[in-house]
Amino acid sequence: MGHPNAIRERASNASAEGLNSQIRAMRVKARGYRNKQRFKHAILFLYGKLDMRF
Repeated sequence: MGHPNAIRERASNASAEGLNSQIRAMRVKARGYRNKQRFKHAILFLYGKLDMRF
């Protein structure tokens, strides 16, 4: 069974696991990025929850 504190506090890493899964899918769909910085920017742009309203 889970850790008692996690159960008591209702803590979960589900959102982190979901984000990791989305990032993996993005990497597979893109068939690899030649530039790591562009990959980082793509992750931040798509999943950074930035307010893009002007």
